[in-house]
Amino acid sequence: MCFITKHLFTLLLHPRLKRSVVIYRNNNNKTTAMKTIALNRLNILGVAKGNGLSATHQVTFLAELAKLGYRVTNPEMLQEVSSGFLMDYKHLLKALAKKRGGDVQYVPLFKNFPDDVPNDAAYFSKRIIGYIGNIFRLFPDAVQLDNGIKVPKWLFNIKDFGADPISQMQSKELFDLAVKENAAKEGDSHVEWMDLRLVFDENLGEELKNYLARLVYSKSSIKEALHEDLFDLLDFFGAEGLEGDLVVFKETKALLMQYFWKKGDFDAVAKFAKTATDILRLFAAVTGSDVSLSEKIKFPKLSRKARKVVLSILEKSPGLAEDLNKYKGLWLEIGRYLHPFEYSKKYPRTAQLFDALRNGKIETYNSKTESLLALAEVDALLKHLENKPGVYARKLHEVLRRFPKELEKVLASFEKNIAKVALKNLLVLKAYFAEINEAEYRTIVNKKGKMKVLPNNAFAALTEVQIDRVIICIEKAIKSALTEKESWKEETVWIDSELMNYTIPLQQRKASDGILTVGKGSRIKTDFSKVLRLFIYWKQTAVRTDLDLSCIQFDEHFNYLGHVSYTQLSDQGVLHSGDIQSAPEGAAEFIDITMSQLKEKVRYLAVQVNKYSGEHFRDMDCHAGWMLRDKASSDVKTFDIKTVANKFDLNGVGGYAIPLMVDVETQEIISTDLYVSSINFYNNVEGSINDVSVMCAQLAKFTKTRPVIGDLAQAHVAARNAQLTEFKENASISFGIQNCTYNAMDVEQILTELI
Repeated sequence: MCFITKHLFTLLLHPRLKRSVVIYRNNNNKTTAMKTIALNRLNILGVAKGNGLSATHQVTFLAELAKLGYRVTNPEMLQEVSSGFLMDYKHLLKALAKKRGGDVQYVPLFKNFPDDVPNDAAYFSKRIIGYIGNIFRLFPDAVQLDNGIKVPKWLFNIKDFGADPISQMQSKELFDLAVKENAAKEGDSHVEWMDLRLVFDENLGEELKNYLARLVYSKSSIKEALHEDLFDLLDFFGAEGLEGDLVVFKETKALLMQYFWKKGDFDAVAKFAKTATDILRLFAAVTGSDVSLSEKIKFPKLSRKARKVVLSILEKSPGLAEDLNKYKGLWLEIGRYLHPFEYSKKYPRTAQLFDALRNGKIETYNSKTESLLALAEVDALLKHLENKPGVYARKLHEVLRRFPKELEKVLASFEKNIAKVALKNLLVLKAYFAEINEAEYRTIVNKKGKMKVLPNNAFAALTEVQIDRVIICIEKAIKSALTEKESWKEETVWIDSELMNYTIPLQQRKASDGILTVGKGSRIKTDFSKVLRLFIYWKQTAVRTDLDLSCIQFDEHFNYLGHVSYTQLSDQGVLHSGDIQSAPEGAAEFIDITMSQLKEKVRYLAVQVNKYSGEHFRDMDCHAGWMLRDKASSDVKTFDIKTVANKFDLNGVGGYAIPLMVDVETQEIISTDLYVSSINFYNNVEGSINDVSVMCAQLAKFTKTRPVIGDLAQAHVAARNAQLTEFKENASISFGIQNCTYNAMDVEQILTELI
């Protein structure tokens, strides 16, 4: 028992302090939730002021953190903290362990992994013998496992396995034995340090309020995994201090409206809901449907008061006809419960448009756009598009292709309202025009996080002069938008060149929740002198579930060079820990990659997680990640928490996931975070190699085809009149990967303050 744990028990046994602890726990559940958010999202450890810890307590506490791979950046504060924070000691360690995936047990099939990985053919032959022997009851004297399978000693030494070696199903007795043995092993000598910062409780509120503001004022989608944090923060701090005009992203508005709706504060709902589509997003949020409206939504039961609030919002809504028609099926269904005709005297416009919607008499903006395009009425088309600058931006390339001789007229028209196009859309538009003329394929990532790779039907459709003119126009608008921000005339700025390898995280809605959050296609420098150990963990809930960790090897042109998976346990420089086919106890698979031993032509590795059978990733406790190891041997813990470089939840739906790639030549891990639709069951590497090759070839180029943080930082410097410096220590503002004013992985800050 460590010294701090003894001290904790002493505190709990003291009668007066014991009573106060109970009060603390009963009255401070929300406070604990806030401290957990600070720990998980900001790497902040909130502590109360006091007389400080003794030197012994300080050393012991820091040593306990170090076992998990954490270090404190301001340990001197331990001399001023209250010893009462040790009451949260157990909760603290549990939260820190979970952050890196250390809250569960990892047991591979082959306990001696990465040593003694068996030959595929020999192992498979033994399994066949085992199956036949069990079917025909040929092993009367064999060891019987708790799952009923009999394993003869002459066939397998069950002490070498963490699951049944014949069926590869989990056995609780083998699992428990492996957990016990792994606990007794030494840890790896390498540590992937994660920094924590101590903050006094009296200052913690300000840190969390700033975080809440970044979530609410984000100019793009935030991760679905952060929604619960958002509501907890709103419950704790309230929403009175939020500035409604700064909430610009529609899905975030929907979350805030949900918060007020459930509290019955319909006046607050009306302040945020301005359009019919806002109402749909609200209904989606309230019913737990998709607020992006990319999937069919449900809608809540409406009281008479709620119906009047909704009808009042619709009556004042601009572009109501267009919005109703855009989601016609949903609005016709909702209309049956909304009863707009019952209130036709009070809300006549809404009733009239619902009648037109039922009878199909609404002419939409989009239909008129297509009509004008077909009729080639250029002047009328441009005037029409000027009414909706966002649509104009999306149609700009098509208009220029259709009317190549009208470049000057089109750009003059587009520039009239380009200031109304959101900055993030301008950044995407610039990247689009910079590559669309030369790209062989177009890559689209939709609202569901799914990726489509399509032939580029606009290849070389514009001249270089036209492309250059469009980009200059967009760059001018970007600079104008950034000039409106606070001047940096007196500031000196340092920009890490590595930020050219980090895409701006503009599509976070379906992003996996993990330690490292970056834009899709970002490249993370990694020390490949270490052994890269990939891992996956899953625990089935309702039905038997079999996931398979795999690694596909490609050359520089994404030609297939081999793979390692449950069908092939080893290849040059790559080893698999064995296939586990059920997960009642929680299953784990590992792959070790030694870069220096890979085949000569291997340039890229694609990491794939196949759903062979059972539940979707999102429907169970399921996560993956990678470690960096000095010692890759069976004498060392298979899972060593302090070596975990990244752990992320697998929270999507699909036949398989491609969470990451490896660029062997540049020594970078590429964040892909992709879920791919496929067959419901029996997915494997062999059936998806071609598709994976095509998708990964595009993802490898994302830092060239998508807006990157490095360019965004440079744009801020130029527009806000700052001075650049080559040395970080001379800068008053810094852009980098970590420990800077703006960090590549502080996604919410980037989306709020830089976009």
